[in-house]
Amino acid sequence: MQAASVQSSKTVSPSELKTAPLQEIFSSIQGEGIYVGKRQVFVRFAHCHLKCAYCDTPMTSATGQCHVEIQPGSGQIEYYPNPMPPQVLVDLIGELLKTARHHSISFTGGEPLLYHGFLKSVFPAAQKLAPVYLETSGTQAEFLAEVLPWTDIIAMDIKLPSATQEAPQFENHARFYQVARQNPAAELYIKLVFNNQTTAEELDAVKAIVTNRKTPIILQPETSLGDKKVYLQPQRLFEIENTLAAHFEDVRVIPQTHKMLNVL
Repeated sequence: MQAASVQSSKTVSPSELKTAPLQEIFSSIQGEGIYVGKRQVFVRFAHCHLKCAYCDTPMTSATGQCHVEIQPGSGQIEYYPNPMPPQVLVDLIGELLKTARHHSISFTGGEPLLYHGFLKSVFPAAQKLAPVYLETSGTQAEFLAEVLPWTDIIAMDIKLPSATQEAPQFENHARFYQVARQNPAAELYIKLVFNNQTTAEELDAVKAIVTNRKTPIILQPETSLGDKKVYLQPQRLFEIENTLAAHFEDVRVIPQTHKMLNVL
């Protein structure tokens, strides 16, 4: 069975979707953000509504099926047909959680919130197994609202046009941030992929969007899609960090680390 496409949601509302196309499910080390180094079960969804220039994630698996690494780090893959029903996903998560002590379950992509109807069936059950960690582009406030009660941690991107090479999403980010704060029990942090071209105006937009100065800001230097290296002028790095650290209480520079470990 072939993976469903995002276009299918044009005829069926995402709130009505009871299955979803997944790329892969595996246990690994979180390589980005505030919980870098923590062990998680990862659920990677297919497809995204954005096309960021720096994105290094395929939008579907090579086979169109969901690839499940049963034994962490082994590279031994089992294949499941797409789209996947909620209970199959919950069962697979449960089995992977048995392999080690895990911090949380990372729902990533792609963009998981494209399938918020599916997530409404998954998150309540998943939350009984481990905390629910949502990695998202932070642009779809109305979709977040559908699953917010069962979300424990929100890793929210703010997309800087200098890095994405796309139109600004600042208004969407502002709405998303305010919705995310409506669940005071949910932990929220911001991830900014930036480069030498990041502007003062973009940083001002971040300050306007993130109205709580205690919200952690994670600066992630853009990684080259070619050789997987970071090309960033040290002086520019400190200029950007200084600008945000003067406004926010918790600003950290954290590059992608899972690639250094050569793990999924």
